[in-house]
Amino acid sequence: MLKTKMIFLLLYLFAGTVTLAQTQISDADAKKLGYKKVVKYLKKNESRNNLHFFSEIQPSINDSNDMSRFYFHRGTYIINAPVGQVWNTCMTVSPANLWKGKMLGLSCVYSNNSDKISYRNDNDFDRLEVHQIYFINLRMIRLFNVAAALITTKIDDNEKILEFTYIKGNKSTGKQTVRLVETNDGETKIVHETFYRSGSKFRDKRLYPRFHQIAITDLHQKIGIYSTEK
Repeated sequence: MLKTKMIFLLLYLFAGTVTLAQTQISDADAKKLGYKKVVKYLKKNESRNNLHFFSEIQPSINDSNDMSRFYFHRGTYIINAPVGQVWNTCMTVSPANLWKGKMLGLSCVYSNNSDKISYRNDNDFDRLEVHQIYFINLRMIRLFNVAAALITTKIDDNEKILEFTYIKGNKSTGKQTVRLVETNDGETKIVHETFYRSGSKFRDKRLYPRFHQIAITDLHQKIGIYSTEK
């Protein structure tokens, strides 16, 4: 009887260990991340915020924040495809293909639901989910790169709304909302609204709007391309 109880106790402890296992930030493969700025960004965020696991990373804001204190940017784009088709593209296209250009580069995606890192060259992306974290390299000007990270905080299939929030430790705090609207011509209008704020007025007023406009235009042009491919 005592031996049986010991076996059950060991099985319980082992099962608990497996359940509690989490991906550590230090486990990220620097070579697979591909961008030095992202590697430094992860290490800096880890030490500054005393984080050990990807699952501990939190959004920089929540619904209780007063958005009137943030700067605001809006971009509008028309895609010659039905809303459902464009929405499906947003949900299923590989972020490595979507965020790939002169300015944008995906480093990796962490899924909180599966506790898994998918690197930029992996081909295992399924679909967009809430609580996914996207680590991105932004090439602002030649030889000047900035790392950033966004976490998916909202997916509304009915209203066709996506929300991405900057994580704590990012240079900017705030969120980006992407809304799809059907036009009278049966096309899709994408409205990309961003609330942002950092510790630098010069950055927020002069730099951010300019480079952010370039980045989201490149992003939505690719969404248009993938949405209209036959």
